Amino acid sequence: MKNTRVSVVAAGAAMAMTATVMSISPANATPTGVLAQGQSFQASAGVLTSAAALGRRKTTLTVKASASKVVVLQPATISGKVNGPNKRKVILQLKNAYGWKKVDKDKSNKKGKYALKAPTKWYGKKKMRVVVPPTRRFQGKIKTVAVKVTEGYVPLGKNKAWTRISPGNKTRYNPCQTIKFVVNPNTLPADGIAVLTEAVFRIELATGLRYKYSGATKAIPFRTTPGKKEDKKANLAVAWSTPETDAANLAGGVVARGGFSKYQRTNRKNTFALTKTGLLMDAGFVYADRGFVNGAGMGAVHMHELVHAAGMGHSKDTLQIMYPYIDATRPALFGAGDITGLKQHGQDAGCLSRGNARVVPGAVDLTPVSLP
Repeated sequence: MKNTRVSVVAAGAAMAMTATVMSISPANATPTGVLAQGQSFQASAGVLTSAAALGRRKTTLTVKASASKVVVLQPATISGKVNGPNKRKVILQLKNAYGWKKVDKDKSNKKGKYALKAPTKWYGKKKMRVVVPPTRRFQGKIKTVAVKVTEGYVPLGKNKAWTRISPGNKTRYNPCQTIKFVVNPNTLPADGIAVLTEAVFRIELATGLRYKYSGATKAIPFRTTPGKKEDKKANLAVAWSTPETDAANLAGGVVARGGFSKYQRTNRKNTFALTKTGLLMDAGFVYADRGFVNGAGMGAVHMHELVHAAGMGHSKDTLQIMYPYIDATRPALFGAGDITGLKQHGQDAGCLSRGNARVVPGAVDLTPVSLP
């Protein structure tokens, strides 16, 4: 099958924050809560050498991972022994961009043994530490450990082949809040929910984000005609439409649009939490592959646009899902650049807390994009 050239159209917004669409005809233009660190125990080297620790007995701690490398969703255990009293508290913390987050806890048994579950629900090297808080008689102790969670396949392309949807700004969901999504049932194809669910699942595996279906909606994202374009109860709205009823978004061979319309300032420099995002599909476009067989299929287009909704832009690497042309010769799998970028938009990027500014709407405009 020959490549089908499909350009992605970016919708400009304030601060160049954008939504994008996938089109079958290229054009020329320029592309455009509470902070929860989980640090219930702030352990540091100072805990071990502070004056309060003087006179306490030394804590001995052993730490071992059940495997140094596992495929995503395969269980991995961090276990060992600690001396001191029975039922001594043991905490497992995961490192992210902003510090350490508690991911599991246990209490030692009579023999001092403990077992903790390592997070393996998304890709990446998990840098962790086992923390044993001090007691009245024993000092505290910390030991680090790591487990690499792999994709189960070899990602293609270049690791650095990714961009942000808004250059100069970090726009993403708050990974410590569940992303609620709703679906407009109007013109929804019979296999629409199944494909959407699989695409969402693949993004969860790559980011650690968690999505939750929250029912039906009447909203059509990015619409310029009268009607509802955002859902009050959801972060993400998904709809199907046609060029005849939604020409402003799906005219000229456009098959899908993904992006955001509202964001919220946070306490992190140039970082914005996405609050209203959307995915709009052309119900009239005929796919040869209605699943995830290749990069020109309906599944790959869902993946592409959902990643835009999560804050990522286009890639110039033809092997990435975020390359702006559908291509039946590449797999419907995230490439190395896609995965690197998604790491910056998920759990590993750290939680977000609200800044001092109110929620700000983003202005949507159609800007064609064509990349070689």
